[in-house]
Amino acid sequence: MNNRKSLNRGMERNAVRGAVRERILELKGIEVLEYLDQDFRQEIERREREAEGNGAVGGLMAFVNSGVWDVLTRQEVFVIVAQPQMEILHPQEHLVHIVDQRGQVIGEYLPEGKRDDVELRENAYLLSEDFVLYGDVDIVGEPYFLIPPMTFPPLEGMSGIKRLVSASISTASDDYIRGRLGYGDTKCWTHLVGYDL
Repeated sequence: MNNRKSLNRGMERNAVRGAVRERILELKGIEVLEYLDQDFRQEIERREREAEGNGAVGGLMAFVNSGVWDVLTRQEVFVIVAQPQMEILHPQEHLVHIVDQRGQVIGEYLPEGKRDDVELRENAYLLSEDFVLYGDVDIVGEPYFLIPPMTFPPLEGMSGIKRLVSASISTASDDYIRGRLGYGDTKCWTHLVGYDL
């Protein structure tokens, strides 16, 4: 009985993988989709831990890529390699934040669609045209950069997929993935996606 259940789960897994692969690879600008085996997954984990250990802004500030860790908890995880001009990740609300130990947002990246809509607070200071710091927050503890999980529109609502999530990865992981998959000398970008069955 257990063998039959395992066989059915394996067939379901392969069917979903096939449907995911077909849907993603038909998008113009996607070069490759690769599901992570244990070795691949562990190497990305190692590189992400190392990147977090090195910190952001030349090591001046800690950062946590909670998106990557969220994706890596999923049953199925894959990476995509896409051409530089490929845009499948629409501007999202929370791409990068600077938060304090209480989780208060001290600063944030403002994607193009949000720049026009956001009403900057009186004590808000633009560090660049797309990043703002809020001066009216009573900071608790050491602030750090937070890269949260992201949506992944191409697979939203797809049958057989639950808890879909994606994440931007560190430069170290991006370089490793592109090199491993034969795109090391290109300007392609990579992205990590996970889901449960």
